[in-house]
Amino acid sequence: MNKRLPPLQSLLAFEATASLGSFSRAAAELALTQSAISHQIAHLESWAGQALFHRTGRGVTLTAAGELFGATVRSALKTLRDGRERIEPYRNPDSVLLACDADFAAGWLMPRLRGLRALHPALEVWLITRDELREIDRIDVDLIISSEQLPGAQMQSLALLEDHALAVCGPETALRLRAVAFPEVLLAAPLIVDEHAPEWSPWLPAHALATARAITLDDAGLRLAAAQEELGIAMVSRLAADGALRRGLVCALPQVPTVALPTLWLTRSTLAPRTPAVQLAFDWLRAASAPAPA
Repeated sequence: MNKRLPPLQSLLAFEATASLGSFSRAAAELALTQSAISHQIAHLESWAGQALFHRTGRGVTLTAAGELFGATVRSALKTLRDGRERIEPYRNPDSVLLACDADFAAGWLMPRLRGLRALHPALEVWLITRDELREIDRIDVDLIISSEQLPGAQMQSLALLEDHALAVCGPETALRLRAVAFPEVLLAAPLIVDEHAPEWSPWLPAHALATARAITLDDAGLRLAAAQEELGIAMVSRLAADGALRRGLVCALPQVPTVALPTLWLTRSTLAPRTPAVQLAFDWLRAASAPAPA
């Protein structure tokens, strides 16, 4: 058997034919003639050394070998398409790939990105909000904002922002509770609970209060939304709640003690930036996070 790999066009013809069950529909999908599709499939079957399709009247179905080969083709084409998406930012020399937590992005970063755009209108931010990354590979990410200082000979981590959890609620609930002292305030409205921290706050069990619970959620954004909808009091990250606090969608209860949270760190590679935009974004993040002058 010829060990050279088949042309990509043959694999695309195979994928379309297998999906649509017809040479003619595959031809229309790929903007080719039906004879071109037939030729590509014949070439691929010659390379495989066996039939990949059963011809059934006007349609086709995969053989057992075709089913197995189809899984390989789909995986190979997905890898190519994913690879194309990974290098998409490289088309724009003004792009920067920034990884951070989704709640931080929604609460602190998004309300400030207009300022970055005003300074650098051509800059394009690719925001990556998956699980915290622990290294910079200079392909998938340029900058990381994380709750850990990332070690490495080719990485530089700088303290960016201090954070703490604070009690928030909707404006109507805040107005009703503003004169209620701690800890009685926690009896005057139900609590919105983090599924991963059912004690609500580290100090609450010590007060032995018979608090009521309104709802338990595993998503910080939903807990913030529940507070906004006047469902009760939530303990949330100040940074995650920053935008909602500034817009008055939720209010902090100053009488409730806060809880320290990990510092957020900004990490970049010590090698030359992938694009000039990386340095611009790095400098802007440091400036945007600096404390306001007294």
